[in-house]
Amino acid sequence: QLVHDERRAAEAGGEDRHRLLQQHMAQVTICIAKMCEALKAFERGDWAAVESSAEEISRLEHEADKIKDEIRGNLTRRLFLPVERGRVLEILALQDSLADRAEDVVVLLTFKRLKILPGIADQFREFRDLNIKAVNLVSEIINQLDELVEAGFGGTAADKIREMVHNVAYAEHEVDLIQRKLLRDLFGHETELSPGDLYLWLQLIHELASLSNGSENLANRTMVVLEAK
Repeated sequence: QLVHDERRAAEAGGEDRHRLLQQHMAQVTICIAKMCEALKAFERGDWAAVESSAEEISRLEHEADKIKDEIRGNLTRRLFLPVERGRVLEILALQDSLADRAEDVVVLLTFKRLKILPGIADQFREFRDLNIKAVNLVSEIINQLDELVEAGFGGTAADKIREMVHNVAYAEHEVDLIQRKLLRDLFGHETELSPGDLYLWLQLIHELASLSNGSENLANRTMVVLEAK
């Protein structure tokens, strides 16, 4: 009976960690939403809103870090986990990188009052939205962890995750395609930009693209956990 009670308590600890992973990912998506607000403010030239968003996303990213530290602290205990400790830490690190990149994007917007050229405005908005879509898709995967664990990493729950991972990969592919066109068009307007503006645009595009890349990596890491079961 004692062994049974200890195992039941350990399993409860494992479930708590899954909820913490989901809580952390929820905070990451809040950071992404704030980044989106900042980008829209940038696009309409509302620099006061950009500065306000930069301060807010710094606070939000710090909240994500506190959840991350709590998860790491819990993982030091020798308790049962449906997913091994190393895998959880890999997933956590990838989630954390998305919040970091969102903050980096907003910080870049505060360096200089970039002008958005009419020739790339529509493409940039599409590029922005596709990267955010990739993060939201992988967030849905993390939100399915409880269901996946309850199903023993099999059945329809596993099939659903596989399809969602495919959707993230396709979103990342779409980002790659529009990124190439966006960069070509940006360089087509380089005579209209100062060297500093061109550099910041390149950095901004790179940081935004890292969101879809990171989302695909996170989705693939979740798939590795799934296939290992």
